[in-house]
Amino acid sequence: MDQALTKQKIKELRAIVGDGDRVAIVLQDDPDPDAMSSGIALRNLLGRNKQTTPLFAFKPVTRPENLTMVHMLEIEIQPATTEDLRAFDKIAMVDVQPPFFGDKIPRADIAIDHHPGYPGGAAPFEDVRVKYGATATIMTEYLVTADEKISERLATALLYGIRSDTLALSRRVTDDDLQAFALLTPLANYSLLRQIDRPELPLSFAQILAGAMKRLVVRDHLVVLNLGTVKRDDLIVQMADFCLQFEGVSWVAVAGKLEGKLVISVRNHGMSGNNAGEAVKGLFADIGSAGGHRNMSKAVIPLRAWRRREGTTRDSQIEARLRELFTAAIKAQASAAPRPAPSRNGN
Repeated sequence: MDQALTKQKIKELRAIVGDGDRVAIVLQDDPDPDAMSSGIALRNLLGRNKQTTPLFAFKPVTRPENLTMVHMLEIEIQPATTEDLRAFDKIAMVDVQPPFFGDKIPRADIAIDHHPGYPGGAAPFEDVRVKYGATATIMTEYLVTADEKISERLATALLYGIRSDTLALSRRVTDDDLQAFALLTPLANYSLLRQIDRPELPLSFAQILAGAMKRLVVRDHLVVLNLGTVKRDDLIVQMADFCLQFEGVSWVAVAGKLEGKLVISVRNHGMSGNNAGEAVKGLFADIGSAGGHRNMSKAVIPLRAWRRREGTTRDSQIEARLRELFTAAIKAQASAAPRPAPSRNGN
């Protein structure tokens, strides 16, 4: 931990927030465990409570395990509106940066995040550490450096935040993430963690799974499935995670229709030359929102935009077209990857 840097950041942060200021902490749409735990940690660091420093999100939590976390840890997230946020003296955000929200936020005063790809300078106080695997790691450093007590509830939230954003310490993990994880482990409630890890799945997931398995084909180490209309987008994500476990599978793209949009979840094993985030950006950024990490990414495309570009929204044709698109994108990434220099035997 770089405690000298973190001490300076804490000093700057506390100088921005006055004793009487009401602070809104804004999380990204459909907040994840990293965002929620980081928001609670920031509130603790500022010595605030739910009334003076509430958490906000423009779109609510939807994934089952995240909803279980909200329930088990009694996390309150209020629906955000631009007008509501104008009533606060300061607007902070964690695990996200101001450009994400566009005109929906009147301004930004504080931004703490670990995601790359945003221009800096959008808030007077910024602490963006792109090498870190989770924003919860940054917030744990803040709390430790400030000598703040970390309660069992907060430790459980932060530990789950780090674990979920690093895929159980298997993705983009730094020594700082490992140190924070080790520090939080003895403080957390593992009974609660187990309950959060195993949320109930609807019976509809079994029906979707049964239908999809009949069409599952591994071709060129790629699985592509379109689930048709779904009630929750986490079913798309869980299907993608599930399919990546099969023998011979290196890439998975699973799509589904939800509320007038085509949601596409992409997974790979993060091997050299593979980049799921770049793949979806290249394929869909012109017709929807798309991005993510090397081994997991997501695209959300209005069905009308898909129809304009591709000519149809029939489920079977969407699945076939997605296979064409991802096959080409994966081959392009493979051909662009640097090749190892030929070895020499010295003769």
